[in-house]
Amino acid sequence: MTAPDNALPIARAEIIALFMESTLFGIFTVLYAIAVWILLYREKTRGHSRLNMVLCLTSTMMWLLSIAHLTIDVVRAVRGFAIWGQDMTGGAAKFYSVISDPTQVAKNAVYIVTTLIADCFVTYRLWIVWDRVWWVLPPPVLLVCATAAVGVEVCIHIADTPVGQVIFSSKLQPWIRTFFSLSLTTNLLATLLIAARLLWANRRVSEHRAGGDTVSPYRKAIETVVQSAAIYSVALASLLGSYLAGSNAQYICLDTPTAQGITFTLITIRAGLPSTMNNAVCGGINLIPIRAGLGQLQTIGGHVYPAQSGVSNVNIRRIDDGASIEEFPRKQAME
Repeated sequence: MTAPDNALPIARAEIIALFMESTLFGIFTVLYAIAVWILLYREKTRGHSRLNMVLCLTSTMMWLLSIAHLTIDVVRAVRGFAIWGQDMTGGAAKFYSVISDPTQVAKNAVYIVTTLIADCFVTYRLWIVWDRVWWVLPPPVLLVCATAAVGVEVCIHIADTPVGQVIFSSKLQPWIRTFFSLSLTTNLLATLLIAARLLWANRRVSEHRAGGDTVSPYRKAIETVVQSAAIYSVALASLLGSYLAGSNAQYICLDTPTAQGITFTLITIRAGLPSTMNNAVCGGINLIPIRAGLGQLQTIGGHVYPAQSGVSNVNIRRIDDGASIEEFPRKQAME
């Protein structure tokens, strides 16, 4: 199978992809520095945290993989336009058409590893939000394992592709379609489960809130989860759609794995920056235990309510966007 005659020329697509990747990498670098500052500040104010270590390690790995991917693309651009382009007519297009070139295989491997890291983290976040229950893990873990296995097969088949065959060949299509479909399914499933858990927690809290206040304490957390899933899912769907259409525009989507890192760091920044700044102003106080009995007052979300009968011990936790990636409270708002 070949791309349509009126499709975007592959050399032009690669140049556009390199420009977009360079721009996104600059954005990612700034966001990465902000995210690391937030995580290190939390380590300083809150002490040792496994979650902070996971976030910092994941961000760093994504940033380093983005550097590797961009470096490979720059090397390929030099070879394609400065070497092959000078030696023969249409040399750049011929160079980029050799999908079994080691540099092409390497950049595909980097993209696959980046995707797997993103899928592993969304699975880890699901486990945290569901209070570390083991039975929620099998579906996403199996999907991640299947994605990894298919990704290895994709790299092997690309490396064995004879010169002259394109990325849209019938030999590669089933594997590539399956890889992107599995990754998309993993993210959608994990997002739905996280959102369901937060909605369930919000319902439990609302049942015990006095004064008829219906403001959702987890609303911003749910928005963060849904928005992050939407960005990542749109990127994957665009890549899968352009590939299925046989368009070289899929190279533009494929050559911007930095978008995954940007999505990840944006979640970290949105979740961590407000609480980090509030901690800097308020001295790092996050959890305020309050004893409430009959005739007493209790404070929830900055509002004062009369304590309901039967309430003996209330743990009030400030709810912000961090609920989507912070450790989900083992004790609910009402015990």
